[in-house]
Amino acid sequence: MTDRIDENPPMSIPEQAAEWLLRWHCGDLSIAERFEYLTWLKTSPVHIAETLRMCRLYSWLEATKLRLFVTNEDNFSNVVELPPLRDRAAGGTRGAGWQSLWKVRIAASAAAIGLSAMLALGAKIVWFDHTLRTEASEWRSIQLADGSSVSATPYTRIHHEMGDEERLITLEQGSAVFRVAKDPSRPFLVDTGIVVVKATGTEFGVERNADVVTVTVSEGSVAVLSGQSGTAAFTSVALGIDEQLTVSSAGQTEFTAVDGDEYLEWGRGVLRFRSGNEVRHAVERFNRSNDVKIVVDNVTGERQIRGVFDLNDPETFAATLERLTGGSVVREGPERLRIKPREPGP
Repeated sequence: MTDRIDENPPMSIPEQAAEWLLRWHCGDLSIAERFEYLTWLKTSPVHIAETLRMCRLYSWLEATKLRLFVTNEDNFSNVVELPPLRDRAAGGTRGAGWQSLWKVRIAASAAAIGLSAMLALGAKIVWFDHTLRTEASEWRSIQLADGSSVSATPYTRIHHEMGDEERLITLEQGSAVFRVAKDPSRPFLVDTGIVVVKATGTEFGVERNADVVTVTVSEGSVAVLSGQSGTAAFTSVALGIDEQLTVSSAGQTEFTAVDGDEYLEWGRGVLRFRSGNEVRHAVERFNRSNDVKIVVDNVTGERQIRGVFDLNDPETFAATLERLTGGSVVREGPERLRIKPREPGP
């Protein structure tokens, strides 16, 4: 694959799918790049879905390109009639068959140009789409028009508008880490419906889980304002480095001192638990990001756990719980793992 896919900011998934598909049809992929393409497809179901979408667009253009570029479609044929053999042997001039051949070449070239332009347009539309969505086990990072960046976790939905007076991010669901480009004239706002986080230049994370929002600051400072619903029991709270605020829709608040950089590792798909973290809390974090859900009983859920885990690997985490509790992992269907507690002795 070309270096453009690895540029900063990275290409979006639809753009990558369009480029892979065009290069595949053009025969521009080496053996190693074909294996790279297959690896890219298997990385996420979203890659497959976007590729299928581009294939449908390609098929539509393939079916209509003759009508777009050939005037007399009924008489068009891809069979080229050559001049009689005696004329060719005598060095005769090129007849109607050769003219048809050139018409075919011109039509094919025009169709290829039109196809490339349409696919490129379809890929670039996503750049102007102001909504970021992620699926299960999908982490995505995008750069906004103002230079800020957003790293979204699985099952996240974000809408962003870069206006002249403010930069408004609406976090409809999920979690994201924001690295804000400094612009004092345009405040950076993240609206969760419960609270609004205001920043000018900083790094912070916002998690929205049902009716609870958690804001964690790792750099700079933010102001947490009561949401539009007016249910929060405060007007404005300032948060600095390594501070965390949890707010419920009922207005309950909780302040916590944390290591901001370490805590926000979930933005990169890493979960770190220290002494005092309960298993049920860790299981809840894993279940938020994966199709495979883990189930534990109350006794197991109350046990404490520590360590660093890959948030995209619930099976390994379940095996860790199995060793921790001395129980066993029981698979209940393709998307459910139960940690069965150890049977008491006689």
